[in-house]
Amino acid sequence: MLTVTAILLAVALFLSPDHVMAGQPATAQSVDPTCAVPESVLAPGGGLPRTSARLAAGGSLSILIAHSAKPTSKPGIVGYPARLESELKRRLPGREINTTVLSLTGEAAPAMVAPLTLAVEKERPALVVWQTGTVDAMRSLDLESFGTALQAGIAEVQRRGADIVIMDMQYSMHTAQLIDFAPYVSYMSWLAQSSDVFHFPRYDIMRYWVEDGRVDFADESSRAKQRAYEFVHQCIGQLLAQSVAAMIVPLPVGERTGASN
Repeated sequence: MLTVTAILLAVALFLSPDHVMAGQPATAQSVDPTCAVPESVLAPGGGLPRTSARLAAGGSLSILIAHSAKPTSKPGIVGYPARLESELKRRLPGREINTTVLSLTGEAAPAMVAPLTLAVEKERPALVVWQTGTVDAMRSLDLESFGTALQAGIAEVQRRGADIVIMDMQYSMHTAQLIDFAPYVSYMSWLAQSSDVFHFPRYDIMRYWVEDGRVDFADESSRAKQRAYEFVHQCIGQLLAQSVAAMIVPLPVGERTGASN
């Protein structure tokens, strides 16, 4: 296992301009302009080979989303997993697409690996979205343990035939002043690039929205909180769907409307 010092040095190298991945900008027409972010915030990923192969063989795009957040009970508000599903159906017409959610409330990354592995073994998804890092940062858990867990989880998912996207924590100015998220965000970014998996930078995306004045988390009124919640989930769903769709190798024309299983 690399030391923290070596990893932080590598982070600086990987995050330099020379290592930014090339590709089409994230502000594609299929993303609402109010949600769009520049490529300096959300760069295209390299690919989803297992998912692409599953679809090319006529299979469905089944997605397992694992997170540690508390369940929400906000009436009338659709979370990003459901929005991701509907957005992908719009982008990949004729394909069977479904999302399931694995809630591991309050668990740090090391404790998520085993139940995530079991869920992948049982559900056999084509793609896993692993949302983690929040609890680890809140508890100031050891970076090396965090990295070891991420590496183990990625390996277990891939070993079972699924692609994986790792998603970091949410951003708000208030929590950012209380919790040092930066080392965990940087670690995830470096590890994703070194492991050739896609890192969806939710923290930086939301920070960009706040700094650009698109969403205000400081307003504590119920209506403002609801607007912010709706905005975030709608836009995360769109941007994640756009990223996933862009990483799937296009199917031959004759196969796009083929039967799925």
